[in-house]
Formats: sequence, structure tokens, C-alpha cells
Amino acid sequence: MTDTTIQNTQDLLGFLVSQAEHRKDWFGFTQQKMTAVSLAHEIAARHADTMTPEQVVEYAKELNELLFHRLVKPGAWRI
Repeated sequence: MTDTTIQNTQDLLGFLVSQAEHRKDWFGFTQQKMTAVSLAHEIAARHADTMTPEQVVEYAKELNELLFHRLVKPGAWRI
């Protein structure tokens, strides 16, 4: 396994794309957590004046779950 340093959202996206090309379980629990943390930081940076830290984290969790179930989960793209 290669050593990967993720410093920004582009690095995270690149890492996830790389994983998707090589692993069937490319968006497992660890990747979901990494994405949620990155997402929470991005939301907080843009909405710190209107959202509490708890609201940011809860929103990131809800969004991450929705992304997984609607976009990532096997069969999610079927109509």
C-alpha cells in the first residue's frame, strides 16, 4: 500500500478515485469518515457565522449518509 498524504479536497478526491479504480470496497467506513471530516471543515469555513459546530457536524454526517445511499451504495444509480 502506498503512503498517501491528503492536504486538501483535491487530494481527497484523487485518493478516492484511485481507490475506486483498484478496490471493490473503495468507499468503506474509513473513507466515509475522511470525507465527512473534510466536508465538515469546508462547511464550517463557509458557514461559521450561521451554524454552530454541532450543526456543521450533524449536517456533514447527514449529507455523507445521503451521498452513500444515493450515489455510492451498489444499485444506487438504478432507476
